[in-house]
Amino acid sequence: MRVRWTQTAFAELGEIRSYIAKDNPAAGKAVVLRIEQVTARLGRFPRMGSATDSPGVRVFPALPFPYLIFYTIEAGEVVIRNVRHASRRRPR
Repeated sequence: MRVRWTQTAFAELGEIRSYIAKDNPAAGKAVVLRIEQVTARLGRFPRMGSATDSPGVRVFPALPFPYLIFYTIEAGEVVIRNVRHASRRRPR
């Protein structure tokens, strides 16, 4: 399945990289790379994630980093809705 990022999710990914890169540019790059790898895998196995309380929204961790990828499956594509640190409030 094709993977599509919403503007919100793409902006969140940029914020994550910028925040981490302030202290460690290599770590910022590594976290973003891992999140991108996980989202590509979701394109191949879209039901890997767990259902959430929000209808149609699934979540999958970007291990070993503490980030969660929130996504939906729509019309043959995986839509990345949000990328959040696990300690942050979940999107509505």
